[in-house]
Amino acid sequence: MNYSQQFQQGHLVLPSALLFHFKDVFPSSQTFLVWQFFYFQNTSKLETLAPSDIAQAIGATVAEVNRAIEQLQDSGLLEMKTIILDGEIEMIFDAAPALEKLDGLFAAPKESAVEILAPANDLKTIVGDFERELGRLLSPFEIEDLQKTIEEDKTSVELIRAALKEAVFNNKTNWKYIQAILRNWRREGITTVAQVEAKNAERDLPSPKNVTASSDFLAAMDLWKE
Repeated sequence: MNYSQQFQQGHLVLPSALLFHFKDVFPSSQTFLVWQFFYFQNTSKLETLAPSDIAQAIGATVAEVNRAIEQLQDSGLLEMKTIILDGEIEMIFDAAPALEKLDGLFAAPKESAVEILAPANDLKTIVGDFERELGRLLSPFEIEDLQKTIEEDKTSVELIRAALKEAVFNNKTNWKYIQAILRNWRREGITTVAQVEAKNAERDLPSPKNVTASSDFLAAMDLWKE
């Protein structure tokens, strides 16, 4: 699922990629700020949003806000649409085109989320493992986190797969729990699957129990000493 599809489903959280690539999408920081108001309107129950409301909120003039709206429209980031509500014609602004442009920065249209974020075989493989075990498709945000775990945290795919296996064993199949497992392993200096297996083997060893020796056994030991 890509960013614009997430938007269409009513997700309110802006993707982090929009912040780090905003200069590649928006003409200026002010247009980005103004666009967010229409994004909020599209993803909430806010019915009316006048340029004067935006101007008052961001400390700009109405003329500056109108100029920003024009720039957004000229850049293909904001679309004005006509709808009919209760027999009355109303104009609304659609913020989705900006997210569609963001999707286009990563790959051509119709590519899967895995291909958008990274074509690496390792990432595709582990995403496939996750989706099989979790019984659902991963969101772009989860795939982005996986990519960062592999590339930035330098965590091997094998170790991530071991954490997934442990989460499934504990019946806690969610990405946050798996991240917690990986953090704990890093704190303990565990960086390989072999170390995980050694830790599990040590955990599974039966704990020694106190054994009371019989009087006959103790007497025999005394005789042995003599």
